[in-house]
Amino acid sequence: MKHSLDLKKLFTLGAMLIALQGVTQGAIAASSAEPTASQLAPELINPGQFKWQKTLPELGDKSPEYAILHADSKTGLTTLMFRTPVAVHIKPHTHDRAETHVVLVGGTHVFESNGVRYNIENGGFFRAPGGVEHEAWLPAGSQTFNILESGWVVNWLHGGPSAEDIDQYPPQTTH
Repeated sequence: MKHSLDLKKLFTLGAMLIALQGVTQGAIAASSAEPTASQLAPELINPGQFKWQKTLPELGDKSPEYAILHADSKTGLTTLMFRTPVAVHIKPHTHDRAETHVVLVGGTHVFESNGVRYNIENGGFFRAPGGVEHEAWLPAGSQTFNILESGWVVNWLHGGPSAEDIDQYPPQTTH
């Protein structure tokens, strides 16, 4: 049953991402302060508990959505899920610190940075260091797990998300 196999892969990938988040947080947040009781407790949010928010509410069901899973108030590190009901272009932008994407489902995501095109397949990993300009085209029905080391803050270079970004596909390459 193909669907069951995909879900197994998704859950395995999710476990790896949780581990990665812990490693990343540990590296960023190394300090001598004693952790609080809530920082020592495991955190669990199952998919049915995600609090999805629309990036463009005026578009209704066509709006991409995100759900913040965790935001560290000390380091700014934020983990979230991002999903697209329709194809969408994410305009050129940067982040103060690194941004990581792991494609969970939906097919190939196309990123461009510094004139280089990156095609990230399901299960693939993409990391843009802080300050690096990048843009992306995400297919309809996609979902990603994102780690934003400087929080859910985007430095838009040519205006933020808008209705013109919906149903957009990457330009064809001439190579």
